[in-house]
Amino acid sequence: MMKLYYTPSSHFSRKVRIIIDALNLCIELIDIGNVAEQAVGVFGPNPLMKVPTLIDNGGPVFESDYIVQYLIQQFDSIDRFHVLKNNTKVLNARAVMDSIMSAEVELILAERTGINTDAYPRFDKTRSSINNGLDWLESHAEVFLGQPSYLRFQLNSMWDHLALYGLVSFDYPRLRDSVERLRTLTYVEKSAPR
Repeated sequence: MMKLYYTPSSHFSRKVRIIIDALNLCIELIDIGNVAEQAVGVFGPNPLMKVPTLIDNGGPVFESDYIVQYLIQQFDSIDRFHVLKNNTKVLNARAVMDSIMSAEVELILAERTGINTDAYPRFDKTRSSINNGLDWLESHAEVFLGQPSYLRFQLNSMWDHLALYGLVSFDYPRLRDSVERLRTLTYVEKSAPR
């Protein structure tokens, strides 16, 4: 049986979990606990000590987007959620969301380990990149229209994580509308952070 090393609140893990639930795959979920942990074994075989990591047939697959691509290639040859789509607008939106998500993790983990992020200009830039990225996504929100897709799953994962940690204001009505439309899907709401 495949295994996914993850944490319930990780937005990177959630992108994978939505695909797992949408495809109704039987994958064992292994909650690693504290992502600030420094013991390599906690993260399975991932040398970067990050989640998620998928284990299939004894071999690992690292990073959420690669895991999802792997699952689609194995279990969804029609790619119903457009994971493998190479449209530049879609790829740009995914890149912006991945950067927002990484910047948010940087802030959260810094604060969790006792760093006052208000005291360092480096973190001001991190916050600005999150806000600039959200502004850009709002101004390009037409890319989120249409049927459920991996791009939209990523938006929901990012949005709910930002809401969970309260690092930004949510004055983005077009993004909010897209997120709310997908909340009606059981396989999206099932993994929402609580």
